[in-house]
Amino acid sequence: MGKYLENLIKKNFWLKLFSLVFAAIIWAYVVGGTKQDAVYTAGLAVEHLPKGYAVSNALPAKIHLKLRGSRIALMKLNKKIIFKINGYSLLAKKNTIILGSAYLNLPNGVKIIKIRPRIVPIIISRIITRYVKVLPVTAGTLPKGYILRSMEVFPQYVRVRGPRDIVGHLSVITTMKINLNNIGKNKLLTVSLRKPTKLVKILYNKKVNVNIAIERR
Repeated sequence: MGKYLENLIKKNFWLKLFSLVFAAIIWAYVVGGTKQDAVYTAGLAVEHLPKGYAVSNALPAKIHLKLRGSRIALMKLNKKIIFKINGYSLLAKKNTIILGSAYLNLPNGVKIIKIRPRIVPIIISRIITRYVKVLPVTAGTLPKGYILRSMEVFPQYVRVRGPRDIVGHLSVITTMKINLNNIGKNKLLTVSLRKPTKLVKILYNKKVNVNIAIERR
């Protein structure tokens, strides 16, 4: 029996080996070569902006992508897909970018089927620094029988930095809400400032002192 199996294996050995390899290639093509669609979430980054410039409008946090390619090609994609925009090409200030494969490093054989959003406005502005007045913001009311006599803030102005399109139009920087409900006497509070936008940075003073003076009605 053993001799019979040995002769059976040796008979036409190379033909059987070729058939096995050919079958493996066909299987790999069917499994990995068949085109399929996959959905991804991509990011958006503006790179290499000239010194002293910044993006002054909010960019989409997520770009939704539908890609088509073989399973093997899709597996080559990085887990984090990012549309990379060259900042030097954006100095016209107001730009409308139509996203496409030119801004992605996709493997060969992978095509973009759908992008949402596809059109992204990008506004570039010079970075400036200026002082902006601080405005205390309150919530609630003082206990019955008390009135607010005065509310003083120190420092009265804070320095901020950001794109000219935003910082140039800032009239005030507000504090976090100060709850008046439980204040029954004069009080000195340290209150955090509220950032007007992620694109604006408050320099040095992240908090201010608020002196609240009240009196009986």
